[in-house]
Amino acid sequence: MAQSTIQTRLCPHCANSVALDTLTCPYCKASLGAAPAPQWPSQEDEPTAAVSATPKSGLPLGSKIILVLGLLVFALGVFLVGGQSERTDLAPLLEAKDKDIHDSAAKITALEAELGRRREELKTSVAQLDELKAKLSEQDKQLAAAQGKLKDSSRDLERLASRPAAPPPPARPRDPIPPAPAPAPRRAIEPGLYETVRSTAVHEEPLASSRVVSRISSGTQLTVVRGVGEWLEVRSKYGNPPGFVRADDAMLVGRAN
Repeated sequence: MAQSTIQTRLCPHCANSVALDTLTCPYCKASLGAAPAPQWPSQEDEPTAAVSATPKSGLPLGSKIILVLGLLVFALGVFLVGGQSERTDLAPLLEAKDKDIHDSAAKITALEAELGRRREELKTSVAQLDELKAKLSEQDKQLAAAQGKLKDSSRDLERLASRPAAPPPPARPRDPIPPAPAPAPRRAIEPGLYETVRSTAVHEEPLASSRVVSRISSGTQLTVVRGVGEWLEVRSKYGNPPGFVRADDAMLVGRAN
C-alpha cells in the first residue's frame, strides 16, 4: 500500500489539518493565504510555560517596608545600648582624666602665681642692687676725696716737721682764781598764803616719784600749812585732797595770822 505524500499544516484559526497549498480552510472557511502559520506549543514547552504563567508568591511591598524599618529600629537600639554600655564603662576613666586635668590646671595656676611672685622679688632685688651700687659708688668717691685730703694733710705735716721749731712764748703769771660764791641761805618756809609762779603738780607725798593728785596753773593761790624739806604742804579751799608742791614753784604773798 502506497503511503500518502501530501504535506499538511494546521489552520491558524481552528487548528485542523489542511493541505499545505490550501488557500481556504474547508472547516472554518477562513482564508489561509496571508495569515502566518501559528506557533503551537510543543510538549517540551508546556511545563516551562506553565511555570512562567504561574504567579509568583511573596510578601507585599508594605510588609517589606515594615520589615526593613523594624530591622533598622533593632539595629539602632543595639547601637544605642552598646554605646550606653561603652559610655558607662568609660565613665570612671573619663572622671579620672577630668580630675587629672583639673589638678594639672591648678598646679599650673599655682606655678604661674609663684613665677609672678618670683619675678616681683627679682625686680625688687635688682632695684636694691642698683641702689647699693649707687651708694657704693658714692662711698668710693667720698673715700677717694678723704684719701686726697689725708695726703694733703700728710704733706702739710711733713712740711711743718721739716721747719725748725720756734721758741716757746714766755710764760705769763696766772691770774688768781676768785673763790666760788657761797650759796645763799635758804629761807625758812612759813605757813601762809602762797601763789604759784609757774604751772606745777600737786603730789600725794613730798616725793617726786609719788602719785600726782592734780595739776594747777600759774597764779593759783595756795594755803600752806607747813614745809617739809623742799616741799610745801597745801590745803585746798574747794574740798580737794591735800598734797605737796615744790617750794620753788610758789612764793609767799601773805603770812598766816
